[in-house]
Amino acid sequence: MKKYLYRSVLVLLIAVTAGLAEQKEKTGTTGFVFLKIPASARQIGMGETGIALPNAGSDAIFVNPALASLIPQRNGVSFSYGDWYLDTQHQTFSYTRNMDLLGTLGFHILNYNFGEMSKTRVFSSYEADLIQEGDNNKYMDLGTFTAGAYSVGLTYARQLTDKFSIGTNIKYVRETIDIHAADNMVADIGFIFFTGFKSLRVGAYLQNFGLETEYVTETFKMPQTMTLGLSGELLGSYDSPNYVSFTLEAKHPNDESEKIHAGLEGLWNNLITLRCGYKIGSDYEKFTLGMGIRFIYKMKKFQLDMAYMDHDYLLTTMRYTLSMEL
Repeated sequence: MKKYLYRSVLVLLIAVTAGLAEQKEKTGTTGFVFLKIPASARQIGMGETGIALPNAGSDAIFVNPALASLIPQRNGVSFSYGDWYLDTQHQTFSYTRNMDLLGTLGFHILNYNFGEMSKTRVFSSYEADLIQEGDNNKYMDLGTFTAGAYSVGLTYARQLTDKFSIGTNIKYVRETIDIHAADNMVADIGFIFFTGFKSLRVGAYLQNFGLETEYVTETFKMPQTMTLGLSGELLGSYDSPNYVSFTLEAKHPNDESEKIHAGLEGLWNNLITLRCGYKIGSDYEKFTLGMGIRFIYKMKKFQLDMAYMDHDYLLTTMRYTLSMEL
């Protein structure tokens, strides 16, 4: 049985990563792309990986909902903030509730703010004739407009056995640009399997599965991504005060070429965490770095994480996540 499982996982990984050689042009074929922005500083710090890391906290909702079933605390909360590219902002909130044998319930809110932009239109031929000679202004100033997007969703996760867990998110998503808007319902589903071979774990995550939707007069697909991943400890174990974990994931999005991401995370004395990651197949984003600190305040456990991601042409980005165990 184990040999069959390992071979199956290997075949799936090869099937996904084989697409790296194809390089099909799929950019711009989906909408709601804000759903692809990673929401966890820990995830970003490890090269946007983590679907097979059990100690995810309430951030599991955004990384792989199956991980929420492994949260031992009764309540978990996380807040995240990131300055994204071109002066946009990305914020998230998540909450999980451990219901013991009934599984784990969760809730999340994700907001993406595009900011305020100038609104103009081209002068009509009649208006252009009225413009004074020598005035090269071809556009009429109509003030400003705003744009943004958000996602609200529920999570359910459960351990089916001591080695296998499954979880799902059901999300309502909406995006607005000035007076126009589009919305849809999408779903995520993921699992994690403890192989029993040392600390090796296997995870899978299908993100943003949903029907096509319409914006004004155009229809477009959801930004679906299928991720398969492995993780394990090189030193210690994930529930010990000191460990070093690795992650390796193959990502198959429906609007980009396939990619392979890898990451490392080291915890020292149950206090300081250091992370790094690398993304193979990404044209402009390669290295990521991150760190975290754990502390106790008023008998509650807190963890503050931050991550740095470089870009060859756009500005670098920072992400901050505060997690609590209540």
